[in-house]
Amino acid sequence: MKKIKLAIIALEENYLERLANRLRGEKDITLLQTIIIKDYEIDMKQFIAFVELMIKQPPDILLFDQATLRDSAALDLEAILDYRGKLKATKVIVVGEHYIEENVIAMIQGGVQGFFRKALGDEQLIKCIRVVARGETWFDAALITQVLDQCTREVWRNKDQLKSLTHLNLAKLEMLSPREMEVLALISHSMTNEEIAEKLFLSPKTVKTHLRNVFEKAGIRNRVEAALLYARYVQMSH
Repeated sequence: MKKIKLAIIALEENYLERLANRLRGEKDITLLQTIIIKDYEIDMKQFIAFVELMIKQPPDILLFDQATLRDSAALDLEAILDYRGKLKATKVIVVGEHYIEENVIAMIQGGVQGFFRKALGDEQLIKCIRVVARGETWFDAALITQVLDQCTREVWRNKDQLKSLTHLNLAKLEMLSPREMEVLALISHSMTNEEIAEKLFLSPKTVKTHLRNVFEKAGIRNRVEAALLYARYVQMSH
């Protein structure tokens, strides 16, 4: 079994210690390196040394505290973007208390693959790590709705846009079968193919086929767009 190599940039020592203790029980995750950054200006040298070590020994996943990411980007965005370019194979999960929609969109454009709220707990974080390690993207349902609302607002601000792309995609959902709609709904809850298969009493191969059909019929490219689209569908249905 190939282990997921994990690095963590944390803000709170107690949080890091608790998470590290919990991760020791996971056979498929190995904790490669960790650091506490309470004040980026004060701890800048340690931060740079940590990142340079990651470049030499790249982790599969980097858990990055949201406050530390914000402070480091505010003080030296060019350096942060340069480091990101040197860690292209490393998938980033931002961990925080809550998120501002505009910032989430900017971070997605910057290559962040996961957004995790600490309130969801360590068990969900471990699930998040595994999902992102497989090349998927992690949003919880509440954040999906927030981001979609922001995207919709931006579309309406653009007066040259005659029709909302979201509206066009919603019309395509009418082509989905009831089973395909069930699969789409479960994707919006960040469920994996295996979890969907278990929930619907299907084989993973059948779920994969349904998923491919959903993408083709609805004109979407990935699970994030699928989740966003379904969240909008639920809103429009009420």
